Amino acid sequence: MRNKTCMTNTSYPACCTGLRCLFRCALACMLLFSSGCAGSYSAQGVKYSGKNAKKYTSLPILVHENKLMELLENISSLFGIEYHYGGQSIRGFDCSGFVNYIYQDTFDVYLPRTSRELAEIGRKIPPGKLKRGDLVFFRINGSEIDHVGIYLDSDLFAHASSSRGVTMGNLNNSYYKKRFVKAVRLLELSGSRRR
Repeated sequence: MRNKTCMTNTSYPACCTGLRCLFRCALACMLLFSSGCAGSYSAQGVKYSGKNAKKYTSLPILVHENKLMELLENISSLFGIEYHYGGQSIRGFDCSGFVNYIYQDTFDVYLPRTSRELAEIGRKIPPGKLKRGDLVFFRINGSEIDHVGIYLDSDLFAHASSSRGVTMGNLNNSYYKKRFVKAVRLLELSGSRRR
């Protein structure tokens, strides 16, 4: 069970020590000092997985601002969980399994399972216009998209790394900068659409 009290308890409980606490504090500070707002765009369908293969949810996913804080809390609670190819639970994640888990847990939506399928939905966003919750895509091992993460703030993104598990990366890091392909937006703050 994930412990979300570390983000709100100012008495610094035992679970909030070391590197995990640093990540949580950094994410909380970023949320307080910046706010994100997604622009409007035409609705698209996202195919549900598993038993609900015939159902769709429309994009953009409309969210309240408090859900963006919950997104950061949910991500920070998973830092350090190990990488598992094909994993999509707290026992271990691969990159797209991590994205799916976070989006389902935070927004109660189902997304395509692979990074390549995820790259086909949403609205493409230029790197300089990224907002919290956008998906960022990379070519790590070849010519096709094979890695995805969730943009946080200040060029930082969360992802499931095959070498470090769930962690943060920086888009300005030469390794990721060289391999960055695109970003897409799935979220829109409710009330921000043009009428």
